[in-house]
Amino acid sequence: MTSLRLKELRAKKKLTQADVSAHLQIARETYSRYESGDREMTYETMIILAELFSVSIDYLLGRYNSNPVILDDAELNVVDTFRMLDDRGKRSVQATLEHERSQIVDNTKKSAM
Repeated sequence: MTSLRLKELRAKKKLTQADVSAHLQIARETYSRYESGDREMTYETMIILAELFSVSIDYLLGRYNSNPVILDDAELNVVDTFRMLDDRGKRSVQATLEHERSQIVDNTKKSAM
């Protein structure tokens, strides 16, 4: 299952095996064997790959079929800041986000025409 996940995640990020192996600082052939299931990864390699693909190790290993959302540091900072706001501040942020989302949807619709 892990080998299939690796292929799927790499393709989703539009990375080559050479890209991922360079990130891991290993030979491309070694990474290729992870994807084919012919070689097991170390725990350290799993951590690096989970971070690269923004997934949990459990998802990478196939223990879960859906990937829980993993936030980067900037996103965590936004969540922490939002939680510190009073109700008025939270409503203001939510209104801004809704406005921005509607702008994206409108622009997407216009581009499709």
